[in-house]
Amino acid sequence: MSTYQKKIWTLGGCLADHRSVFLNLPRIAGAYVGPNSVDPHLNESVMVTVNSVNSCPYCEGLHGELARMAGVDDPQGLMKAESEAECRKFVDDPAISFARSFAENDGRGTGVEQAFAQLAQATKPAFAASVQALCWFLLWGSIGGNTLNAFFSRLKGQPKTGSSFLFELVFFLYYGPLFLIIAIVNALLRFFPKVPKWFSAGFGLLLTVIAGTWIVIPGVLGLLVGTKPRILAFG
Repeated sequence: MSTYQKKIWTLGGCLADHRSVFLNLPRIAGAYVGPNSVDPHLNESVMVTVNSVNSCPYCEGLHGELARMAGVDDPQGLMKAESEAECRKFVDDPAISFARSFAENDGRGTGVEQAFAQLAQATKPAFAASVQALCWFLLWGSIGGNTLNAFFSRLKGQPKTGSSFLFELVFFLYYGPLFLIIAIVNALLRFFPKVPKWFSAGFGLLLTVIAGTWIVIPGVLGLLVGTKPRILAFG
């Protein structure tokens, strides 16, 4: 488990991030299939690297298994890495350095911009944009999963700081079915062996389509209200 605190959304941060991930949906799909796609091994390594900071149990189950199926040697070790250098010991690629910086800075700021420029220079801008889109996808899933779990903690009498009951309730009602599907898929993927690249790419595209159906409405709302300051609570 990462030593980072679990990040959860408040309403403002939720809309701001949904706006970003909504705008990146075409690039997320393109990161799985097309001329700027990312090899499944690296694709899932990027996902796991982001979750090494955000520590979402749903993402750990889903992308930990998908990484294993894509041939990543030690996805659990990468998931527990506590620095960029440690991440690069598991998968030595500049995309991993960017993913770690992205996660540590929640996708925004000078540090992320500099890391993106370095990745674009080391690879190519279109490829770097695909990696960045994957990071937005996992950031959405990881903070979303932790926000859902924050609601469960509230029901147990342990509310997390900085979020409201009404927001968490609406979030649970809206996203609960999706994360239930993810939990079921996680259980099933444990029985899958290593798979060919076309299967990983196709499965990732399917995930994008399914998740996108939930992302659209809050993403459009985020566009309508504009980009607001990113407000995160930590649990």
